[in-house]
Amino acid sequence: MKRLVCATVMVLLVACRGGDAGRADDLPVDVVLSPDGVQHVQHSFSPDGKRIAYWAPATDSSGQWQLWVANADMSAPSKLAVTSTQTWNPLWTADGLKLAVPSSQFGIANVVAVTLATGGVQRLTQGTGVEIPLKWNAAGDEVAFFGTSAGGTLTSWTVSVSTGTVRPLIPGESRPIFGVPSPDGRHRAYGLQDGSRSTVWVADSVGGGRRQLTNEGFEGGQFDAWWSPTGTELLYESRRTGTTDLWVVAIDGGTPRQLTRNVRNDASGHWSPDGKYIAFISDRGRQTDVWVMSAAGGEERRVTNTVAEEQAPLAWRGPHDLTFGVKDERSGLWTLDVASGTERRLTPDSMRVGDWWLSPDGLQASVIIERGGGARDLAVVPLAGGAIRTLVSGDARIDRPLFSPDGSKIVYSSNLRGSPDIWVVDVVGGAPRQVVNWPGIESVPVWSADGSSILFVSDREARLGDVWKVPASGGEPTRVTRDGGVASLLARSGYAGTLAQRISARNGQLHLLRLREDGTLQAVWDRSSVAGFTLPIKDSLGAVVEQADGSQRSMLLSASGGGGRVILRPGELVGSPAFDGKWLLYTMPVNGVNDLGLFNIANGSVRRLTTTPEDERGAEFTPDGKTVVFSRAKTVQRIHTVDVSRLLTPPSRSR
Repeated sequence: MKRLVCATVMVLLVACRGGDAGRADDLPVDVVLSPDGVQHVQHSFSPDGKRIAYWAPATDSSGQWQLWVANADMSAPSKLAVTSTQTWNPLWTADGLKLAVPSSQFGIANVVAVTLATGGVQRLTQGTGVEIPLKWNAAGDEVAFFGTSAGGTLTSWTVSVSTGTVRPLIPGESRPIFGVPSPDGRHRAYGLQDGSRSTVWVADSVGGGRRQLTNEGFEGGQFDAWWSPTGTELLYESRRTGTTDLWVVAIDGGTPRQLTRNVRNDASGHWSPDGKYIAFISDRGRQTDVWVMSAAGGEERRVTNTVAEEQAPLAWRGPHDLTFGVKDERSGLWTLDVASGTERRLTPDSMRVGDWWLSPDGLQASVIIERGGGARDLAVVPLAGGAIRTLVSGDARIDRPLFSPDGSKIVYSSNLRGSPDIWVVDVVGGAPRQVVNWPGIESVPVWSADGSSILFVSDREARLGDVWKVPASGGEPTRVTRDGGVASLLARSGYAGTLAQRISARNGQLHLLRLREDGTLQAVWDRSSVAGFTLPIKDSLGAVVEQADGSQRSMLLSASGGGGRVILRPGELVGSPAFDGKWLLYTMPVNGVNDLGLFNIANGSVRRLTTTPEDERGAEFTPDGKTVVFSRAKTVQRIHTVDVSRLLTPPSRSR
């Protein structure tokens, strides 16, 4: 649900010399593996290419994803005893007998191993935060994983399948790292985050003998796909030019080689099994497509050319069969009259709506318009009807568009100049103003109570993130927190302070705190991990909280700290409250999509608002409590496969 703000645990960014080779009618024909009417995400093939593992929405009321395994053509699917709110591409052992995946059955996310012959599930990690598997070792008796860590950071470890012993991937390293072992186990490659700088390193088989391979400070990428099949080179991403390109560096040193040079973003690179080719995702042409090229460099060849969004993970099945996810979504902004149930669409069918936020007076919404290929517009939509006004347009990502308390301005983050920074635009129009321009990641901006300044999270001089403050008119930012680990912020007019989600320095849990005006932090909930939280009202707020049995349940918490109570049924996610504090919106999972409901805070009664086959997201009350604004989406996510052998063969020359 949109108003359920969740932590992000991965850090989670010239001239066009690469050719746009191949017209649409020259492209290979891809085949849809997933049946009609299903959602399939995060897939991977067994080493022999005969089976595929993937996630699909659970059909029960849990609202989670279910792990499946099937034959390579998707026949004979078998449901495995693993569900999770955090999906990741399933990891096969080299012998194809086991899978490693994240599971939410014991908490927010732990690493588990599934023995396919028996279906047995073994819990491998016991952490209280988030833990995600990255790679098996060659012997299949150890898994490398990353997760939230004591000290308020993210780091990588290995865990033994037989003993459960957990060891740091790189012993003695306190800075955030994401890393995996080489195919032969002789080395470990990792990305090191040092404030706003991210670089690529390599170490020996036990994490010693560390050597820095890159030094620009803009390197990263899909860490579990770095290693070449021979274990001699690393494929990584760099945004040193302002957009993301693919690079290769030999682990024994030498000058890194730039593979792609397009003015748009090229990312999610994957080696072919023989190490001769690279498949990657590119958003060139204002759409997201799959491309391939020689690992030695040269011409880039287009594989797909559709307006649908091709997605990682890319997976090679043999030397020339390539699989990938495809997402096709249609979404719009709607209103619903609470008394009558009457609905009205605010945006046309042709417009795909992303994130949105209401103005303080409830008369209009700031809306992100998804244009494909990583490009977004920022528009203002009047709730009473009328013309939609575009405030910001360009080939950049725009996120978190929040109105100022007086409704005259909108703050947002954008990567227009390379990395995410903080921008402000007047609601009446005019040129946007960049108020923060640092080389790192500045995100999740919120307004101060009086609208004179903006709070935001930055990785500058911090372990992942600290809160900074900058005048709304521009100027030098000042640091507010110094403990690191801040993942998200949320504020609302009338609430004294800002809500902050932070990785606990004590145990790596995701705690919820209130950032007071004087810069001090007060615990709202620190007894277990908080997976998401809502806007506060009347000193209370909704949150999804890890329970003693590891389940995640919606709770109503005191915004000043001190406790809370479980509400709603398992799988139902609490959303925004009404301004009078009497009602909470929530979502209920039904056959893999969400419907909207109302929860009465006083007596616990519920009322269903929508019953559709589409997905209703992020609902919010207007200030008078009479209208609910929400987005509705129809999403199709399926797995495709394509034979790219013709594209891998050099074109013949005419004589």
